[in-house]
Formats: sequence, structure tokens, C-alpha cells
Amino acid sequence: MHRFPKALRLRKRREFLAIQEGGSRITLPSFIVLLGARSDDGPARLGITVTRKFGDAVHRNRVKRLLREVFRRTPELFPNGIDFVVIPKAPAGRSLHFDEVEHEWRAAGRLVAARAASLRRTLAKSAAAPHTAARPKRSRGGP
Repeated sequence: MHRFPKALRLRKRREFLAIQEGGSRITLPSFIVLLGARSDDGPARLGITVTRKFGDAVHRNRVKRLLREVFRRTPELFPNGIDFVVIPKAPAGRSLHFDEVEHEWRAAGRLVAARAASLRRTLAKSAAAPHTAARPKRSRGGP
């Protein structure tokens, strides 16, 4: 049995929100993919958000299992140092099979790699740039 270890998962709400607010968005036929760069070069991490609009619990859990399996079996499609939040679209994703999901990810592989590289460059530039904003002066005494 293959496992999906904690080190490869997004687990905290703030991690999901950070990617949703500052990440890059890619639209696939059955999924919306949000990418966010990390400062480390560790393996990619995956977070999945499936709303109730997608369907009942059986359908929601099935699509999550499919996404996790593609993530596990094809690590070459997921660049290091990048966090992924995947949101399945309803109802197109309800009847997907493993081969179809994998094909979608492989078809988007170049775009994912290009966006990931761009996010990593932007992160490196922002980390290397000195912070030049002046600190506000504190007033000593009264108004």
C-alpha cells in the first residue's frame, strides 16, 4: 500500500490561503491548479479542495484519491519547491479515471514547469532584494 506522507501534504489553512492569495493559477479541463513557491527546494506538496458543489462524499473522496495517486505515481510532473492546491471542477471531474487525470497533468506539464520556474525566480529576487522601506519614527513625548 502506498502512503501519502505528511511531508507531501498541505495541512494548514494558512498554507492554502497563502497560495490562493499569492499564487499562480492554471486552468485545466477538469481542475483549477494554484501554485505557490517555497523558499526551500524540498519535494512538491499537494493540497486538494473539493466543495460540496462537486457532489456527494463518494464523488469528492474519489476525485481526491485520483489526484493523490497521480501525484504519487508521477513526481516528475510536480517541480520541487512548489506547493499545489488543486480544485476539481464540477461536474466534468466526476467521471474521470486515472488515465484521464494523468493525461491532463502531462499535457499541462510544460506550463506547470514554466510557471513554477517563474514563481521560484520571483521568490529568489524578493528574498535577495534588501528592504529599503524606512521605518516609521516613533515620537517621544506627547502629540
